[in-house]
Amino acid sequence: MAGSSRGAMLEALERVIREYDSPGRIARVIDHTLLSPGSGLEKALQVVEDVGKYGFHCAMLSPYHVVKVQEAARNLGVKLCSVIGFPSGFPPLAAKRAELENIASIVDEVDIVANIQALIAGDSGIVEDELTDLVEVAKSQGVRVVKVIVEAPLLDDNTLALAVKTVASARADYVKTSTGVYSKGGDPMTVLRVSHLASQYGLKVKAAGGIRTGIDALLALASGADRIGTSSGPRVIESFKRLIA
Repeated sequence: MAGSSRGAMLEALERVIREYDSPGRIARVIDHTLLSPGSGLEKALQVVEDVGKYGFHCAMLSPYHVVKVQEAARNLGVKLCSVIGFPSGFPPLAAKRAELENIASIVDEVDIVANIQALIAGDSGIVEDELTDLVEVAKSQGVRVVKVIVEAPLLDDNTLALAVKTVASARADYVKTSTGVYSKGGDPMTVLRVSHLASQYGLKVKAAGGIRTGIDALLALASGADRIGTSSGPRVIESFKRLIA
């Protein structure tokens, strides 16, 4: 990293440390996540309880689990979020619409996986049409925030620029770095790549993939993330507490 870039990163990190000066403050930008296919209902309920305990932004669960835990979440005042087309983005639009319509009345936010194969093939028009349709359906049915996952570590610079532009054209609220399944997009360089492009369109950035500690979260925020997605929410907060002790 060049000297000027290193200095800018250190300055951004210092700013973030001042802004996120308490465990509660950093918890509010974390989507505490459970999307592993081997996770049972008991673990999903534990995620909901952890969101209430730590004050995370929401419980990010599968479409199946949000239906099952909605009463528990409502009792605890916990927001539910879910994913559409996870993890590949390959299903046809009709399938993604059905998945979305099934949970729209339950969730506060959705993270939609873009069809990355179509983007890599240069078929951005199809991707934009799909995303535009899904964003419209989500917002019309009360979903407040729509994020689109672009799997940034798998994309070259030109394709990533096209992906971010497509997300903006579809009028989503956030571009998300990765699913955490096919790539780990929570590292500072990936977040910087995405946030630089997103800033041109007023898009917010969600960093996800490999964020497991307080330092990981602070570096992602210093690199331009507005939200953090992690399945290690309590670990992030507990390690952050040790950092500031």
